[in-house]
Amino acid sequence: MDQKKVISVKDLSFVYPGSDAKSVDDQSFDINMGEFVLLCGSSGSGKTTLAKCLNGIIPHLAAGDMYGEVCVNGKNTAEVPIHELSSEIGMVFQNPEDQIFSIRVSDEVALGVECQGYKHDEIVKRVDYAMTKLRITDIARRLTFSLSGGQRQKVSIASNLAILPSIIVLDDPTTDLDPISKQEVMDILQELKNEIELDVPGSSEKAKMTFLVIEHELTDLMEFTDRVLVMHEGKIVLDGAPGPIFYENFDYLDKIGVRIPDQIRLAKYLMDQGLRYEKNPYPVKQDEVLEFARTALLANKISFPKMHYVDYTIKSTEKVAEVKNICYRYPTAEKDVLKNISFDIFKGEFFAIVGHNGSGKSTLMKNMLGILHPTQGDVIVNQHNTKETEISKMILDIGYVFQNPDNQLFCNTVREEIEFGLRNNKYPEEEIAKLTDRALDLVGLTDRQKEHPFSLSRGQRQRLAVATMLVANPRIIMLDEPTTGLDERDLNGILQLMQELIEFHDGTIIMVTHDMEVVSKYATRVIVVDAGEVVLNGDPIAIFRDNVDKLEALKLKPTTISRLSSKLSDVGMPYLPNWAFFQNQCLKDGAAVK
Repeated sequence: MDQKKVISVKDLSFVYPGSDAKSVDDQSFDINMGEFVLLCGSSGSGKTTLAKCLNGIIPHLAAGDMYGEVCVNGKNTAEVPIHELSSEIGMVFQNPEDQIFSIRVSDEVALGVECQGYKHDEIVKRVDYAMTKLRITDIARRLTFSLSGGQRQKVSIASNLAILPSIIVLDDPTTDLDPISKQEVMDILQELKNEIELDVPGSSEKAKMTFLVIEHELTDLMEFTDRVLVMHEGKIVLDGAPGPIFYENFDYLDKIGVRIPDQIRLAKYLMDQGLRYEKNPYPVKQDEVLEFARTALLANKISFPKMHYVDYTIKSTEKVAEVKNICYRYPTAEKDVLKNISFDIFKGEFFAIVGHNGSGKSTLMKNMLGILHPTQGDVIVNQHNTKETEISKMILDIGYVFQNPDNQLFCNTVREEIEFGLRNNKYPEEEIAKLTDRALDLVGLTDRQKEHPFSLSRGQRQRLAVATMLVANPRIIMLDEPTTGLDERDLNGILQLMQELIEFHDGTIIMVTHDMEVVSKYATRVIVVDAGEVVLNGDPIAIFRDNVDKLEALKLKPTTISRLSSKLSDVGMPYLPNWAFFQNQCLKDGAAVK
């Protein structure tokens, strides 16, 4: 029996105004009822544009030229009003703030159902159902602007689920969430995939809900994805089951910037050495790879060289920042957000601040920058007390990149965006041209310099935000979640650039992030913040290797390879902090297969 097509795309192309390149380039494919489809690819490959074509935002609300045809449940999206499409296909955006309109959580979840014209009893029934599924009944009366990022994303999913569309599209739904909140959202999606059935009008049949998820971080999705679409330069270049897609196209995916999960990298390495996992030729789940590696180690088929861990000794005695017993309370709050925090940062450090959503990380960063002033204690940056120094003077030697790049982009072209700060500080025109060209080249946006910033992908806008900060060569660079929405290539490019600024330009990096892979690979020191207090302070290996249970309790997870190596320590596997370490220590120095 043929599967029912719920999405049918034929010869689809889309071009944004002022662009010569097609963001979606002559694509045709179908998605069947009940499928859980992962759409992945490099930043700027056209994934979000494709999603907007599926739900009718394109062509109804976005400028540009669309060619071809998209049908959702038999309805041509170009011919059906977008409010009618919303009952067929829901959309959860990358940034939940883009789609939350109501003051209270329960009102937000009810909004879409109310707009569909249902009676009160049906609205209450659907809202209760959606909030129960998303486990947010305890925050039903909370104000939406008071929620953490993870809570807001769950509310966005619940508001879509309450409408009971047959299809839900999620665009990077976990990109701004801490690791445990990401896991919670993934667990909920897996439950929805397995359980949701919809009534078919005029029939006693049940229809399975269909999901299309756009993501860069793929580890958890490998546990339950049915099908993978890989997009590159506006085209779907690969389409199939996760196992064959990742193993048979491993080098290609690496080349185009797809973040291949660590468990697949480990299994691929074992297979390349001639070992086989008998239960599955393409293991993609963590438990499968754990069993595969354990079997190889127990059979003494693989051994590891002696590990040489990084020496994280602070090399400079020059303090660039001192945080002295600071507390901070927002004017309308009853409790302190920050509580007696103290630490120093030295020149040349790559200093990471980690913690779950709502732990106080961004508030701490704003106090260090001088946007906020501590209610108690002092912050000294570059020998300036933030309480006594105007922020216009503070930021002369500090570059700051916001968590959401859209909060700091406002010019008409990419080039003008980078030039703005230089012009504002009266740089000569010749110097502006030289520095702007350098910044564009550093972040790989030279060929997009004449385009509008908001025609770029999220990852490209993040790179642009970094360029606006780098252009004036600041001594201290503060990054608030700078890696969200970036593919593997862009991620490594920006962070290697940060390392070069430390090595060659005496820079110091201070970064707030949820990405434990980034912290493990690049940071030289880490503080962990919980409920406004510093609960751990040390080098990455000591923090992640020796505090696994505590980090889990704090809603943080070490890298996948570090968790796998910890679980295999009883059978002889050394601690591996990240995949780059495995490559440098084991692949180069000889993790030997016997």
